[in-house]
Amino acid sequence: MDDLIVLKDKDVIVINSPLFYEKKEEFDENVLPPIGLGYILTNLKNNKISCYLVDAVYNNISVFDLASMINQSDAKFMAINIFSTNLFLVKDLIEKIEKEITIIIGGLATKYLYQEIFSWKTENEIIAVIGDGELILVDIVKDKLQEEPIYEKTHRKLYEVNSKSIYFVKNISNISLNRDFFKNEPLFSKKFGVYEANIVTSRGCIYNCAFCGASRELNKKIPIRIQSLESIQFEIDGICKKYSQISSVRILDDLFIRNQSNIAKIEKIFTHRDVFWRSMAHILSFTKMTNGDLAKIKASGCLELSIGIESGSENVLKKVGKCSDLNLIKRTITDLMKAQINLKTYFIFGFPGETKEDMKKTYDLICFFTKEAKKLKTGFRVSVFQFRPYHGTKFYFDLFGKKRQPFDLHLIEDNSLSARIKRIQFNFTAGNFSNCRQETVSTYIKKSLALNNS
Repeated sequence: MDDLIVLKDKDVIVINSPLFYEKKEEFDENVLPPIGLGYILTNLKNNKISCYLVDAVYNNISVFDLASMINQSDAKFMAINIFSTNLFLVKDLIEKIEKEITIIIGGLATKYLYQEIFSWKTENEIIAVIGDGELILVDIVKDKLQEEPIYEKTHRKLYEVNSKSIYFVKNISNISLNRDFFKNEPLFSKKFGVYEANIVTSRGCIYNCAFCGASRELNKKIPIRIQSLESIQFEIDGICKKYSQISSVRILDDLFIRNQSNIAKIEKIFTHRDVFWRSMAHILSFTKMTNGDLAKIKASGCLELSIGIESGSENVLKKVGKCSDLNLIKRTITDLMKAQINLKTYFIFGFPGETKEDMKKTYDLICFFTKEAKKLKTGFRVSVFQFRPYHGTKFYFDLFGKKRQPFDLHLIEDNSLSARIKRIQFNFTAGNFSNCRQETVSTYIKKSLALNNS
């Protein structure tokens, strides 16, 4: 509780909201710094507003202790993110706050959760923000808002920051990030034995995955924004100067490797810098790439690419909105392995209507890649989850219909799955939506993850 002393002289507390109600004594997993909140904090500080980041995930803070910290602080504002997985935790936190404070809530799901949020039992003002938060928060705190809310009732206001808003960040290359707010950077990667910093090089997504709230179809009012080559180079140089032990940069967005034309950009960023990198990517990013292109990616210092494949069933992939050409998927992944690029792949079991046969196809695909990796002597690992419908996604609307009530979906910790696979940070459940028993879903998750040890 040392943070109580720090919070005494801060006007704004910015909170990375908790994943768990109680402190998890056994929690020792790597936690990524909240980059989005970092941009908000940086702009607050640049505008001479005293602020502090409370990372409830990294610091493993219970909801009760978090409420105590807020109640004993001098803060006039608290800003907090919210997700489908912790909606009811944030609700409980806010209803435990006894002091007078303005509560600002943001996050992708806010667009679909604001009615639920506005019903919470607190006399405190709640302001919900849809979209970019770094510019509008400054004017909220200074009481100089230049736009009207799109919805308002007693002590409740909703603002939408889309491309027409003056608070929309049109050029993400011009915004700065003060990394002093992050206490968990650099992170040490046990897998590669390197210290890493994390960056985000784009906002928005060009794809339409049915399980994702960031899909293009759901966010047409917000254009895709890409960080410039010069801006990325400047950021990485700053990271290397700040952290002497850094030897790798992890890129957290899907659009860094968008297509073949990005190869030259990757080479310019990394070939002449003494730093490795790893990144998220989409399977369709590589469709027009040659073996020579993949060799350039490897030569630039690529440690690993993380690709969401999701399923080995064409049926399921079509419903999910992912690439459903299994021959293309196999060929692409194999070509990446031949280029000696290490791979991390993501799969999901338990999609709505998924059958045992569909799950077997997914497991068989993972087995195929595992064997190919051994044959080609390339690093390959899988990260496997059980499907859960997030608020505002296509699957959420399909499952719960037009009424779209937030309380139809109650995500909770999946303690049973956590015990089976020894991982707790990402295990939440809203029930089983597949055509199989839960035991079948859990078994496929466990034995797929076991292939990492084979």
